[in-house]
Amino acid sequence: MMIFKTLMLQLYKPGKQKRDLMDTALLRYSRALQFLMDTYRNEITELSKSEKDITQHQILKMIDRETAKSLNRFDIQPFKDSLLMEFSAIAASYLARRRNHPKTGYPLPFLDAPRYSRAMSDCVAQFDSGKIGPQRFQHRSFKLVDKAGKLRSVYFGRYAMNRDYCLLYDEFKERFYAKLYLMNRADSVPGGYCASGLSLKYVWDGMPFINNLPGQRRYIVVPLAFGKEQYADLKEALKNPRLLHSSRLVKKDRQYYLMVNIECSRQITRETVTTMGVARGVHGGLSYTICDKGGVVRERKRISACQKQNDPSAFSNTIAEIAAKNRSQVVLEANGGKNDRMPVPAQNPELCFSVGDYLLLAQKLKYKLPGKGLPPPVEVSSNGLFLTCPRCGTRTQRNRVTDELFACIRCGYAAEFETVGSENLAKRLDKYHSDKVPITVSKKEDGFLCCNKILGFRCELPPDTTDYTPMFEELDRFIGRMRETYIDDSKRYAVWKKLAQAPDLRKSVHLLLR
Repeated sequence: MMIFKTLMLQLYKPGKQKRDLMDTALLRYSRALQFLMDTYRNEITELSKSEKDITQHQILKMIDRETAKSLNRFDIQPFKDSLLMEFSAIAASYLARRRNHPKTGYPLPFLDAPRYSRAMSDCVAQFDSGKIGPQRFQHRSFKLVDKAGKLRSVYFGRYAMNRDYCLLYDEFKERFYAKLYLMNRADSVPGGYCASGLSLKYVWDGMPFINNLPGQRRYIVVPLAFGKEQYADLKEALKNPRLLHSSRLVKKDRQYYLMVNIECSRQITRETVTTMGVARGVHGGLSYTICDKGGVVRERKRISACQKQNDPSAFSNTIAEIAAKNRSQVVLEANGGKNDRMPVPAQNPELCFSVGDYLLLAQKLKYKLPGKGLPPPVEVSSNGLFLTCPRCGTRTQRNRVTDELFACIRCGYAAEFETVGSENLAKRLDKYHSDKVPITVSKKEDGFLCCNKILGFRCELPPDTTDYTPMFEELDRFIGRMRETYIDDSKRYAVWKKLAQAPDLRKSVHLLLR
């Protein structure tokens, strides 16, 4: 499995002409993407009613030749393929969310002035007629104001020397540059000799020099600015340019950035011998618990001293070091720990490790742990994390004696609240592996119906069935067809992944006879 991280590289002081070219590209891309979403709205809405799995490839096949040709009026030829890829990704993501949340709104990548005026008028009309209340009206109107005129980032789907984008390097000045293809042939700009171009090389196999001859150019070259951590990653890319993948051109607060997806250097993953649960800290910082394979606690501590207050970057480095020392599989709270029921102190509640900081911590650990030769972190449900007994599994609000003390009402286990969350995380991974996926078997007039609602799996068997082999064979084919289709649905994806990785489906499934 490839692990990626995103480098945020600032385009350093581009001139007015280059700023205008980037603004034009962002506007054209945004309009073209919205055009595609409008053109195929009926087809995508119709697909949302289907129970079948819809892939990005199927969505791309909907685009006919006439529509593809009409995109040329937006002058988006330099990134036309990337635009179609993003359109299919947005549509597929919408369909996946819509399947579980029917009220999900249709995607709106770009809200121009006429569309904003119509949407705001409709919002006001619904409020005046009493269809929506004051709070709903305020939420919608604020959302429209925030989205109005906001340009979509330009997606570059590949790293290439003569299309999309690539990086350049001046080995004498030790500076990096971005080469961005933003114009078609009709909009190309004249370029002459450039003194700095004499030493610019492509970050590519063999490091060839850039062509510095005068002529029409469909690209711009802009110097990059970044921090020490990004510099180290770019230096690694000089040794292996194949680490560089897709990117996005983003405009934020009048500044321009290139968000580059870079593959983390492949490391030999060591076999883990312990699990390390890392939970949010009640009084700031984090707490962690390390358990062996049998669930015996080997180490339990807090990470807060000598750390910058709730700094995800500093904490991720510390966690990676501890995990490497103990050869641990790190286990984190899913969704930033939104439902972990962590007790918030009445005084100084701002000291708590926030959900946003925890999400950022998880993102950093996804590439820092593989850098230590460890697998990426596993995220498990955080529901009731601080109310569940690590020993017997009893979950109730009554286990919270005070904001500082946890005491199980069933088995008498007692501990500080600070440590309960991390210990539960360290032990939940073993529980997850031991739990089986339920398949309900219901008797019908014409036979038996085997199903799992989370997966959407259904299999009918004849009434005289005594062997469930055909059901397991159909389940195996069903799992193979899914191919991570439901990656946006965390619950469905978790069940799929568990069965897809199971060496024997019969041992991973529990039949519930009704």
